[in-house]
Formats: sequence, C-alpha cells, structure tokens
Amino acid sequence: MVGDRRKSIFGGLLLLVLFVGVFYASWIYFGPKDAGLPGLPGLASEPAAGSYGALAMSDDTGNYGTAWGFSDPVTAEQRSLAECQKSGGQNCIIKTSLNGNCGSLVTSGQARQSYVVTDADKLAAAAFGLAQCQASGAQDCAVKAQFCGNGG
Repeated sequence: MVGDRRKSIFGGLLLLVLFVGVFYASWIYFGPKDAGLPGLPGLASEPAAGSYGALAMSDDTGNYGTAWGFSDPVTAEQRSLAECQKSGGQNCIIKTSLNGNCGSLVTSGQARQSYVVTDADKLAAAAFGLAQCQASGAQDCAVKAQFCGNGG
C-alpha cells in the first residue's frame, strides 16, 4: 500500500514536470518575439504601427522584398529594398507602394515576367495577378507575395 502511494505521487510529479516542460516550450516557440534585429538599427523584425507598405524587386534576379505596417512610405520603401537585397536581389527597385490597400506579386519563370497588382483585398489582388499572368499564356504562374499595407 505504501509503495502504491509513492508510485502515485511520483507519477503525479512526473506529469506535472512534463506539463510545465510542454508549457515552457510552447511559450518559447509561440510567445512574443524580440522587437528588433541586432546590429540593424531602425529595422524592426515586427511591423511598426501604420498603414504603409511596399514591394521591391530585382528584375535581374527575380528576388523581392516586402514591408508593411509602417507609419510613412519612405521607411516602408527602404525596408522593402533592404529585404530584397537581403534575399539576394541585385539592382532592387520599388515596384509598388501601399497606403491602406493590399498588393500581390505573381511571377512566371517560363514567360520571365512579373505582375504586381494592388487592390483593397489581398486575395483579389492575387487572383487578378494570376489572371493577368495566365492570360499571357504562361503555365507556371505563382503568387510569390500577397500582403496589405497595414499588415493584414
């Protein structure tokens, strides 16, 4: 009887430790993230509060960068250019700037074309971009990015 009680207490403690471990791991994985990137002042890892966004792309490499949630268009454009260059883009240029609306980037490697579309809804922008790409006869059209200036 005494041995059963010890097993029961040990089992309960083991379950408690397991629960705490799972909770801690979940908190680390899903919890709040660091607000900044070390060594890059002014570039926050999370979008700032605002409705401005931008998309920059390299016509040379096809790489792109996006930014959203900024309080002014210049900062959003600078961030999208930095993201484009960070992804390996060369000669990145701003393709669109957003203010409270949404945008999408659709590309076709076969046709070597890209389509940037803006709309009030990001899904509508992506659908319209896909329609434009497919109308060109390309068979490999793909939505590469869709986002709204406010991060939605």
